[in-house]
Amino acid sequence: MNSIGQVIEGATKKGIDVSHHQGVIDWEKVKKDGIDFAIIRCGYGGDYQSYDDRYWVRNVTECERLGIPYGVYLYSYSENIEDAKSEAAHALRLLKGHKPAYGIYYDLEDENTTGRVSNTTIGTIAKTFCDQLSSAGYKVGIYASKYWWTERLTSSVFKNEKWSKWVAQYNTSCTYEGSYDIWQCTSTGSVAGINGAVDLNFWMGDPQNSNTSTSIDRNIISSTGHVQADGWTASVQNGDQIGVTGQSKRLEAFQIKIGNGYGDLGIRYASFVEDQGWQAYVTSGKTSGTTGESKAVQAVKIQLTGSKASNYDVYYRAHVQTYGWLGWTKNGAAAGTTGYEKRMEALQVMILPKGAAAPGALSNAYKEKALTKGIGYEAHMQTYCWLGEVANGATGGITGQSKRMEALQINLKYPQYSGDVSYRAYVQNTGWQGWVKNGATAGTTGKNLQMEAVQIKLTGKMAEKYDIYYRVHTQTYGWLGWTKNGASAGTNGYNKRIEGIQIRLVAKGGAAPGSTSGAYKDRSKTTNVVYQAHMQTYCWLGEVMNGATGGVTGQYKRMEALKISLENKKYSGGIQYRAHLQNTGWQGWKSNGEMAGTTGQSRQMEAIQIKLTGKMAEKYDIYYRAHVQTYGWLGWTKNGAKAGTEGLSKRMEGIQIQLVEKGGAAPGSTSGSFKEKEKPQNIVYQAHMQTYCWLGEVMNGATGGVTGQYKRMEALKIKIQNPKYSGGVQYRAHLQTTGWQGWKSNGEMAGTTGQYRRMEAVQIKLTGKMA
Repeated sequence: MNSIGQVIEGATKKGIDVSHHQGVIDWEKVKKDGIDFAIIRCGYGGDYQSYDDRYWVRNVTECERLGIPYGVYLYSYSENIEDAKSEAAHALRLLKGHKPAYGIYYDLEDENTTGRVSNTTIGTIAKTFCDQLSSAGYKVGIYASKYWWTERLTSSVFKNEKWSKWVAQYNTSCTYEGSYDIWQCTSTGSVAGINGAVDLNFWMGDPQNSNTSTSIDRNIISSTGHVQADGWTASVQNGDQIGVTGQSKRLEAFQIKIGNGYGDLGIRYASFVEDQGWQAYVTSGKTSGTTGESKAVQAVKIQLTGSKASNYDVYYRAHVQTYGWLGWTKNGAAAGTTGYEKRMEALQVMILPKGAAAPGALSNAYKEKALTKGIGYEAHMQTYCWLGEVANGATGGITGQSKRMEALQINLKYPQYSGDVSYRAYVQNTGWQGWVKNGATAGTTGKNLQMEAVQIKLTGKMAEKYDIYYRVHTQTYGWLGWTKNGASAGTNGYNKRIEGIQIRLVAKGGAAPGSTSGAYKDRSKTTNVVYQAHMQTYCWLGEVMNGATGGVTGQYKRMEALKISLENKKYSGGIQYRAHLQNTGWQGWKSNGEMAGTTGQSRQMEAIQIKLTGKMAEKYDIYYRAHVQTYGWLGWTKNGAKAGTEGLSKRMEGIQIQLVEKGGAAPGSTSGSFKEKEKPQNIVYQAHMQTYCWLGEVMNGATGGVTGQYKRMEALKIKIQNPKYSGGVQYRAHLQTTGWQGWKSNGEMAGTTGQYRRMEAVQIKLTGKMA
């Protein structure tokens, strides 16, 4: 009825629209006062948090908690398309996680902004806003006064039948002649639970067109929660909120009970509890969670049971610290968070007939990441014994002190799922031990035996949900690559100690924490480049391989000789190398373990060249670099190029050599791998003289030919030695009887020999960059 008691023809539902102007609303009283729906202002203007309606969150949360169907409106100040885009973004930001039954209305009425632009521009503004909201899946509509609907909203865009119309006319009847869905009839209405006046509205026509949710059987369940500081709360019904929001209090436990008269319909539910993980399911009326332990419920699962369960869906969602209300989920799926250490503060449970529309958005109901406290591990190290436990990718052990790892213990911390962590160690002089799990010791203590490799894996549900990644820091090689799920990490056959380990859990199929290249070196299965240096004072050192340092650095000792060989070759071919020696220069090539350099002569190696042959050269590049007096480590080079120095009298002190699959990346920087004394640029020339024939070469201003003996010059050759730039030298001779010859260049002969004809003149010029 209207204000004078007349029946409003076509009206099927009564509603209100509210904003912060209504203050704090008691929505339970509103619902009991016969209000069927509400339209809630989310904000006004562009996408700025300061423009959010300050009671939006409370109002929408209460409507959802109590099952009151609602719509949303945003008050517009748009004067152009950019304004409208920002206002659409504003609405979309606030609508995340919500599913308004009555759609989203664009409030067009402000005379000082939107009212100052043309009707055509208003139409463009409205279309921009509504198109963005529609594209996001929301039903849209326009709110305006009757005057605006007839005088300002004249663009053809407002004839869009998919847009709902909301007409404001404060009267005993609405005289707008077009079709419309909502009539706002007064701004001075009175409703229980609201202090002061409120706008009243009527839904016109078929009530089904409002897209309201299915009616809720309030009696099918009753629930209660145990809240921090408050204890057990009063019992609530189907669809109502368990717990409290806005007070930063944890939900510690809850109970759900099926009402009478529903046959064998039952319910079971489980909690993920802080520091404990998932508890076992409990059934109707029993407590899930904890009391008296100050521990938060962080996630829940709820399922219906019994033969009647097929007639219903159970929907539920969690209100979580930091995140607020997450999305809805149903029928046993997890809601809330695990791994983030966020408390649940409230829970909303709603049982609906099978197939009925969800009470809200179903996205983002559950957030999970690695275990609450992750994967913990503790290393037993030479000298130090057991170190403290570290976790989640931190380094266990000690690097940089040449200490061996002797034993290891690994634990899962509060796992979300069933399963274990299993692991075993490869121990010096022993080989692979048997598998142990969940904190037991792998390796040995009190025996001075080093761990050289490790394998780690998850089992059970944990293995389905997570990959376990790990890598080790080993003697000589440092950090190797990451590997996972039971694969070997470390070395076998190289007698290299493990010095450190890092372990991480990664959601199944997630990216590795770093490079997975070269996690395990098995001497029996790997093609190795093996090398041995003869050093001043120390003579022959032990063999090293695959990038390790051969020689001695930091002690000013010269490398005198070197042997290189290939081990476990997969292809035919071999390795060749030669040394540049003090006072001697380059030696001849050596191969496959022969000695390059000298012993017993106290002569330093200054440079090296190394190359592969045969099929090995087709399949691999051989990289190498030299550690040199004064300069330290030079850059990497490959495949026969020079490494070290020449002409600088600098000793080699160390070398690293590494095989890389053909075309693969260099082990490091390739800049400055070889240094040599700069050679001077010279102009070199040679004369052919009467009686003497060709004389020796001279250069740079010295006299070519013979003076004071009355001998004729008959021919000449000229060239540039060690040119710094591209180009060359050209020259021609003027001969007795013949005159000028053609131009010659770069060491060719100008003039004649054997014809006794004197040169009488010459022309010489440079070409290219040299000129």
